[in-house]
Amino acid sequence: MNATSRNHRPARSAAITTGRRATPQRTARFLSERSGLALLTAAVGATATAGTLLVAAAVRVTIAAPVRERLGYTFRGLPARPDVAVGIFAHNSRVIIGVFGLLLVAQIAAREAGGPGRPQRVMVTVGEVIIAGVVCANVLFVGAALGAYGPRMVGAVLPHGPIELTAYSLALGLYFQGRRRALPAAAMARGAALSVALLAVAAFLETFVTV
Repeated sequence: MNATSRNHRPARSAAITTGRRATPQRTARFLSERSGLALLTAAVGATATAGTLLVAAAVRVTIAAPVRERLGYTFRGLPARPDVAVGIFAHNSRVIIGVFGLLLVAQIAAREAGGPGRPQRVMVTVGEVIIAGVVCANVLFVGAALGAYGPRMVGAVLPHGPIELTAYSLALGLYFQGRRRALPAAAMARGAALSVALLAVAAFLETFVTV
């Protein structure tokens, strides 16, 4: 073995070691992002659930009868047809599309060297106000219906309701994770795909499965 070969060994060994160290670092970062997203998703879902239950309790002990008269639900169920499921899925997907559209704007701003410009900040702020309004309106509406009808309404939102909530919570959790910093494109794609898949499952259950 000549001196040249011996001199090349340490460099090669260092390169291999560096490569080995990079993999655990990437894995740790991946797991950290996943756990952070899971915590944000759980926090959003828990907050929405708590708000809904508070509204339901308030309606139940105060204005249940007027709300029932106003809503006029008959609980006849939905026609078990594929086109109905597709319609439900398309309707519910609008919120998801809005959240991910706003996330895309935030991600473009986060990747710019000078930070977000004024138009982007205004767009994000307006989008967040709209999404917050939609979430609050849904919490009030579902909570009022649960308070007015009690167990009958609980049966009507099962089993699809918790899955829908998980889909929305996941989308919002991903948005909160990426509203101020750049996220890997693969992570956003996975989150979007899972949210859409959950909504599709929820639409199928709402149409074809009743409790």
